[in-house]
Amino acid sequence: MTFHTDEAGNPVYCNKHTRIIGGEEKPYPVQLMKLRDGSVKCPMCEREQRNKEIEQEAEAWRRQVERKVLSTHSLIADPTLVNATFETFHCYNKEDTQNKRRMLELVDQIKAGVIMNIFLTGESNAGKSHLAISALKELNKKSPEEYAKSALFVNSDALMRRIKNSFKDDSEKLTESKAIELLTRVDYLVIDDLGSEVGDTDNENRAAPDFISRVWYGVSTGRQGKVTIVTTNLTGVALAKLYDRKTVNRLTAHLEQIDFVEKQKNKGRKTPALPLRG
Repeated sequence: MTFHTDEAGNPVYCNKHTRIIGGEEKPYPVQLMKLRDGSVKCPMCEREQRNKEIEQEAEAWRRQVERKVLSTHSLIADPTLVNATFETFHCYNKEDTQNKRRMLELVDQIKAGVIMNIFLTGESNAGKSHLAISALKELNKKSPEEYAKSALFVNSDALMRRIKNSFKDDSEKLTESKAIELLTRVDYLVIDDLGSEVGDTDNENRAAPDFISRVWYGVSTGRQGKVTIVTTNLTGVALAKLYDRKTVNRLTAHLEQIDFVEKQKNKGRKTPALPLRG
């Protein structure tokens, strides 16, 4: 490898580069090199290209790890949701059809960059969680451009049980601070069955315990500007009584709401009473 010169013996430079000198950006010519195979290359261009390739490899690895958050860290109380998709969502009435169509429309908007919070409301077994996790899986898919974002599904009661367990069991890794960090970090989050973690759903005057309030306050604060999907059996009035006002305001900012109001007795959806996944 030798320095490259022209026919007259003068050095030949690459003039693409600059350098900051005295606070100003100035041209920084780099002499070309002639390799053993006869090719002529700029050493700085080669280094920049290699650094770019390393960054792309690191980004591809990061995206792969982020995509796996949904399968490795989700807390799903109903095992039937593991295989739930839009394709397996059965429409028993006109409302189901409309709600499925609306959720698909919102997913397309989110893919286009729209920031929103989605609340799916209605009684148990209506299909709220099925639509929520279906949306999450769709958003978690990798596009032909290798684009992928992180997604997480957490059942609120399962989450708080794990956090509460960490208070007395040092082997429990999902502490309050780690839970807030995880739920805040992901691009897309589903909070499933919000309110169930407090219990006593018939008591309209109940209030969330301090640690539960802290968790949702931290999550709602950290997720401003991100997409969060919430399923709940509670009304807006009940949520306002249960949680801090700022928490509710942040979770309902840029709100899109999908309501299941028709009676569910003919739908045949049942949630099996199986233990929570750890």
